[in-house]
Amino acid sequence: MTTQVPKIKWAERPDFVYITIEADVESPVVKFESNKISFEGKGKDGKQYSFSYDLFKEIDADKSSTDFKTSRYPRLKLVKKDAGPYWNFLLKDKKKDKFVETDWTLWKDEDEVEENEDAGKFGNFDMGGMDMQQMMQGMGGMGGMGGMGGMGGMGGMGNMNFDDMDDMEDLEDKEGEEGEKKNTEETEETKLNSVD
Repeated sequence: MTTQVPKIKWAERPDFVYITIEADVESPVVKFESNKISFEGKGKDGKQYSFSYDLFKEIDADKSSTDFKTSRYPRLKLVKKDAGPYWNFLLKDKKKDKFVETDWTLWKDEDEVEENEDAGKFGNFDMGGMDMQQMMQGMGGMGGMGGMGGMGGMGGMGNMNFDDMDDMEDLEDKEGEEGEKKNTEETEETKLNSVD
């Protein structure tokens, strides 16, 4: 059976690296080492998935954890050995890997992270109180699109005289005809010059 490398998405905080493995697998196996993570699992689609990556910096393998229950995809929380500045790279060789990409839904720049801040609910890692229902309500009208309403007017256009619009259309038509005539003349001249 052929083994495939699943796509992974990652984000980080000063103390942690969050990884989502985009493979719907049964009984995944994850191995944490101080400078490496390994994964394997059989997909519900029958495919075998695995990877092994050398990490940019060291992690605390004993404190790092997994969550296989709260999401369709396995999630990992890597605890950095040395908290502090961002790694800015997940992999040791700093090369772009086609299976590794940034998780922009979780990413926060270093200057945006406040002390004792969590990343919301990222799996079963007890990471704060982000309430998705409350967030959706705050977005207004997204639940079934019920509260969208109309556009609410186009402020500042109340004094516009729509009768003048016909004059504008006539002017645009005239300009368009003149432009086409000029383009035709230029094309004919180009053809004549290119024959010589």
